[in-house]
Amino acid sequence: MTTALRYTLFALFLALSWVLSGCSSTKTVPEGDALFAGYSVKVNDEEDSSKRGPALETELSNTVRPKPNASILGLRPKLWIHNAFYTKKEKGLKHWIQTKLGEPPVLLSEVDTASINEVMRARLHNRGYFYNTVQSDTTIKKKKATIQWNATVHEPYRLRNIAYTLSDSLPIHTEIKKMQPNSLLKEGEPYDLDKMIAERARIDQALKNKGYFYFAPTMLIFSADTTVGSKGVDVVLRLKNDAPSPALRSYKIDDIFINANFVLNDSLSVSDTLRFEGYNYIPNENYVRAKHIVPGLFVAKDSVYSRRNHLLTVSRLSGLSAYKFVNLQYERDTLKEDRLDAFIYMTPEMKKSLRAEAQMVTKSNNLAGPGVTVSFRNRNAFKGSEMLTLNLTGRFENQVGGQRVVSTAESPEENPVGLSSYELGVQTSLSFPRLVAPFNLPNLRSAYVPHTRITLGYNFLNRVQFFQMNSFNASYGYTWRPKQTITHELTPINLQYVRLGKQTDEFMKILETNPFLRSSFEEQFIIGSIYQHTFSTLSLENKTHQFFNATSLDVSGNLLGAVQSLLGSEKRDDAADPPVPARTIFGQPYSQYTRLENDFRYYLNFSKTSQLATRLIAGVGYPYGNSLTMPYVKQFSIGGPNSIRAFRARSIGPGTYNVPDSLATSFFDQVGDIKLEANVEYRFPIFGFFRGAVFLDAGNIWLINETYNANGSLDKPKFKASNLFQELAVGTGFGLRVDIDFFVIRFDLGIPVRVPYGPEGDRFALNDFRFGFKPKPGEHGMVLNIAIGYPF
Repeated sequence: MTTALRYTLFALFLALSWVLSGCSSTKTVPEGDALFAGYSVKVNDEEDSSKRGPALETELSNTVRPKPNASILGLRPKLWIHNAFYTKKEKGLKHWIQTKLGEPPVLLSEVDTASINEVMRARLHNRGYFYNTVQSDTTIKKKKATIQWNATVHEPYRLRNIAYTLSDSLPIHTEIKKMQPNSLLKEGEPYDLDKMIAERARIDQALKNKGYFYFAPTMLIFSADTTVGSKGVDVVLRLKNDAPSPALRSYKIDDIFINANFVLNDSLSVSDTLRFEGYNYIPNENYVRAKHIVPGLFVAKDSVYSRRNHLLTVSRLSGLSAYKFVNLQYERDTLKEDRLDAFIYMTPEMKKSLRAEAQMVTKSNNLAGPGVTVSFRNRNAFKGSEMLTLNLTGRFENQVGGQRVVSTAESPEENPVGLSSYELGVQTSLSFPRLVAPFNLPNLRSAYVPHTRITLGYNFLNRVQFFQMNSFNASYGYTWRPKQTITHELTPINLQYVRLGKQTDEFMKILETNPFLRSSFEEQFIIGSIYQHTFSTLSLENKTHQFFNATSLDVSGNLLGAVQSLLGSEKRDDAADPPVPARTIFGQPYSQYTRLENDFRYYLNFSKTSQLATRLIAGVGYPYGNSLTMPYVKQFSIGGPNSIRAFRARSIGPGTYNVPDSLATSFFDQVGDIKLEANVEYRFPIFGFFRGAVFLDAGNIWLINETYNANGSLDKPKFKASNLFQELAVGTGFGLRVDIDFFVIRFDLGIPVRVPYGPEGDRFALNDFRFGFKPKPGEHGMVLNIAIGYPF
């Protein structure tokens, strides 16, 4: 079947689906009624100088209830499912599909246009259009109804004078008057009820931080006078006359009780109270010691009650791994009428847990196999809410298809066993909910718990036909968030040691012919530091524009090199006669490099389920001094389910490099010193928990220096800025995602558009594209990526 015929059949299928959907959409609509197929809202603002028509149309559109059945390109898939599986039975498979995956037709009889007209008029009134008109016009054709709403507005009423009429009899009046210069209401702006409500909330929030615990926004009243003429409004703010006296008084904190082992229906017994730094700690220190709780408290005896300090305390204590729930309550002191007693209730989390996860991994390079991870957690290891984690992992992979190729053969040799690999690892980490250092550090006034992490791990990798590798790692670092959008991660001590074990003759022959690969696999220490700064607004809800930017700096060997230089040690010099070898520590050479990477993302949210997501990654690693190449584990790679999805993982580059057939399935993934990647993805709803996506990915990796084979011929080219765009790999595709809020399964089908390793002028992959996952030699096929979570 030719490509043109496939496209023709696909187009006919879409057209047929559209026709069938249109014919069946009114199948279950009762006689005398119609399907509510759509609506529009038009605001005539020709006489309105504020020209808020588009914003008003959006606001009024949101008042229409019910909404028509969801549609995509004119199709209503959920309605089609309902009609196709319609049954009067209340059980069975058809009933389940009809009710769970389908959606009944939204009928015209369910739309109360008169009530909606009134709601729209009220919304316009709240925006300062005290005299407005709203009309609706219904059109019915072939049992489908559409409604057109038309609203006409004139010049809005505007604020002329704004006054806070408050006496000076109580301190609260003075406090409110001080807030008027920062009022949300401005003279000359259109009358807006929502702004008045927001102004009351602003004043309430400010008073809450000044001790007015019992105050509420409803105790403030706005009065509007529209009789002043010239479409002006005079607004007056005052306190309610019947506001209760406790709400008009500022309070201070008296006694603070901390129940650090609270369970429901506990009775508070002061006989078990432990006094610590002015706090009443209940019942004892058998679970978490008081000295580790107090740094998270921002309410103190004799301090003025503050809602800000209240939220800060709850958030900080909730971040402790030893606790599941934290609640902070207040009661008026029985002896002091201007004092509040604070009660902090902390419910412990399950202290220890054991979890096992089984995985089955299938890769596009014909490698597949099972994996298992066993995790043990202790959320309160040393009575300070320390998190102790121990992970044991095991994975096995075997080549289930393709060929095993030896490096010296002119033609591939079939091997029924194929390549095999297994990996065993143990990783332990200890996280302290505080900054642990040899010197005193100030307590961060932040809602987020700072952490100190210590990690130690070992990994054994056995590429059965090639080599065995032992990897050790250890680190000591800090994580802290001064505010919601910024995170700092500093790892002053980062140690890694990689040591090759048993090596086969095949592997050694490959290293002999590839000096660059041999250098990457050299036994060496990585001794350095890592810093990462992250700015993210993804946690801020209901934002149209969201940003994420993570910048990381990874350096190794500089401090050690400087110390050895001061001690008179010679620098590495391969050009000297005789060559000066690399400096060592504990008899092994160490890496010296600087690695910088930046990950920038921008999200444009059209709705809660519709989004345009973009990403740009740029990174560079530069070896120097004691190293000729970047360590293999620190080099960049590209391709795969979270990268350029039209190419398998680590299969692109560096530059125009085309991996020889003799290495195509030998585990030696393609890596480089420079990385550039860009992604654009449009995500949209289909129906229910099904989401769709179309995407475009581009990028590549490059080397800073050219590499040569043992015979002196060029193996891999180096980066040239002038060739940047000509050497980009480009892929597109579409995806289906099953998004169940807390869990996302992703299926992305990648289609290569441009390959960097083809001859110049012949890199457009669609010229040789073939539907399917196993293209013939010289052709390009599709890549199916199955993953958990979104790619970015």
